[in-house]
Amino acid sequence: MRYEIKYRIELLGLASIEAVILMHPASFSTSFPDRQVNNIYLDTPNLHCFYQNIEGVPRRQKMRLRWYGKMDYPQNNSVLEIKNKNAELGWKDSFKISNRSIDTKEELLSAIAEQPVRLDTLTPILHNSYYRKYYISSDGLFRLTIDSEQSFKLPFSNMDALDLSRYPIIVELKYEAEYAERARDIMDYIPFRQTKNSKYTNGVTELLF
Repeated sequence: MRYEIKYRIELLGLASIEAVILMHPASFSTSFPDRQVNNIYLDTPNLHCFYQNIEGVPRRQKMRLRWYGKMDYPQNNSVLEIKNKNAELGWKDSFKISNRSIDTKEELLSAIAEQPVRLDTLTPILHNSYYRKYYISSDGLFRLTIDSEQSFKLPFSNMDALDLSRYPIIVELKYEAEYAERARDIMDYIPFRQTKNSKYTNGVTELLF
């Protein structure tokens, strides 16, 4: 299980945030090439997962289909992820969906039904995309991502994606539970205010409310 510490940054640009990270005493460096991340989030028709997040329910789950590259629907390279949350700790269960084109809601639900998960009444609710940068500390124990250029749309719709490039940049610090004590030193040198943030909740709020 791991911690994900989040920071919403509204008054600094991407280059300034990168400069802060690269000056950190933990000697963060690029760990993976930058790429676009895409997700289709599933929820019940009455938005059960959305409201659990809003209400701060400590034990909850969230299901999404993730792929990388263009925002168009995934072609043979997507992963079904179930994000589990227990208070401040979280973990993911992942299931690779290969050799499948997913261009419709029905194809998505069919692909998920083939996995060892319970679908119940879940349905696609939100399609989002953002640009991610990846960093890792010199000891390899702490990972950090920077997400920018967010956009949202309704899944499998003809609507143009809602461009939220003006939206706050999100920094996430990620580490295993066993390194919680050492993480305090890492966070002491991150000069941003720790906040809660859910891209799913943000997108639903923007599009449906």
